[in-house]
Order: sequence, then structure tokens, then C-alpha cells
Amino acid sequence: MTISIMRRIPRKILQICIPVAAYLLIWQLLSILVGSSLLLPSPIVTLRSMIDIMRSSSGWASIGMTLLRIAAGYLLGCLIGVLLAVLTARFRAAEWLLKPLRSLIKTTPITSFALILLVSLVSGVVPVIVAVIVVVPMIWQTTEESIRGRDKQLLEMADVYFTPWKKLRYVTMPQILPQFFATASTALGFAWKAVITAEILALPRFGVGRQMQNTKYYLDVPELFAWTFLVIILSVIIESLVKYLLKRAGKRYD
Repeated sequence: MTISIMRRIPRKILQICIPVAAYLLIWQLLSILVGSSLLLPSPIVTLRSMIDIMRSSSGWASIGMTLLRIAAGYLLGCLIGVLLAVLTARFRAAEWLLKPLRSLIKTTPITSFALILLVSLVSGVVPVIVAVIVVVPMIWQTTEESIRGRDKQLLEMADVYFTPWKKLRYVTMPQILPQFFATASTALGFAWKAVITAEILALPRFGVGRQMQNTKYYLDVPELFAWTFLVIILSVIIESLVKYLLKRAGKRYD
């Protein structure tokens, strides 16, 4: 009976559920061995804390503000990255002038940017700017390389037979978008981490990072675990949705 039921369950679901169940079991056993929620809360205790968060208005406000900051920083970072890529791919002088700046941004820790920005900016704005700083170099470098790597013979043929709009639509975009979409998907994950980290440092009025920092002051480890898993769950859902939308958009240029 059990075997027949298992065969009816899609294989992808089993590949997700079985490891998750195994990790939860290991977590529960470790929690029992430790014997203290202050050190390692059990999955049940963590779930209760998650439910408490979802029931509170401040919890929803914090989640909403964090998502808003991530969206703003991510979209603005993508836009600026594309504009800089076009500029540096088109003009050698711009590449010579701005390439060191890109390297500097990529090698500087997120915490350094957040602390520097806190000196002169409102705490709620800092996570957005930090997300922009993280996303821009990724989009910038990939898009610039894609622009430079276009098929020159195909471009020359398009100059003869296509209008500028058709050249962009049918020749340039299909060569650039696959790499752009792949990098944009990866950049979203980095934007999540950047915003949460900046919120922990900047302590805006509402934000997931602020709530996680508060748990340290009150020694509320179960709530810290709950916020961590909420971030993971939301990140997986939103990143999957964005990947789906990017995939759908990419099909238009196949």
C-alpha cells in the first residue's frame, strides 16, 4: 500500500520532501540532546514563533518593508548596471575611467558600505543603497561582456536589412538577454542578503534585519530561528517567481 502511494507522488516532490524531513529529524534530535531552547530550539518551538510573528502587525510591517527595500534596490541596481554596461561598452574612455570603480565596489565588504552610508543617510534608505551597490557590478559586468561578445557579422548584416528597432529586437536582444537573465536571477539572492545585513546594522523602524537584531537583545533564540526560516522561505518563493518570469520573458526572444 505504502509503495503504491509513493509511486503516485511526483518524483520532484519526493526529492524535496525526503531531504527536508531528514533534516528536520536531525534538527529535532540535536535539540533534544542540547536540551535548551536558548541554544537550539526544536522545530516545533520555532514553528510556534513563526506563527506568532505572522499573527503580529509589526511582523507583517517588517516583512513588507524589507520586501519593498529589496525590490527597490534590485530594480534600481539592474537599471544602473545596464546603463553603465552600455556606456562602458560603447566608449573606451568610460571603460578606462569606471572599471577601477567596479573592481573597488566588488571587493569592498557590505558592512563597510552600510556603516559609511549610516553617517549621512536615514537608516531606512541605507539597505536600499547597499542592495544597489551589490547588484550593479554583477549586472554591469555581465551585460558589458554580452554587448562586446555580439556576432559582428550578424550585426553588419542587420545594419543593411533591418531598421534600428528591428536590429535591437531580433539581433541584439537575443544575444544579450540569456546572460542578463541568468545574472539577474543570481543578483536577486545577493540583494536579499545585502538588505538583511544592512537592516541589522542600520536598525530601521521596520525590517526583518531589525527584528533579528532585537532577538539578540532579548535572548529570544526561537524567534531568531523563526525569522531566519521566514527569510529563507520568502527568498525561495520570490526567487522562483522571478526565475519563472525571466524565463517567460526570454522565450519572447528565442
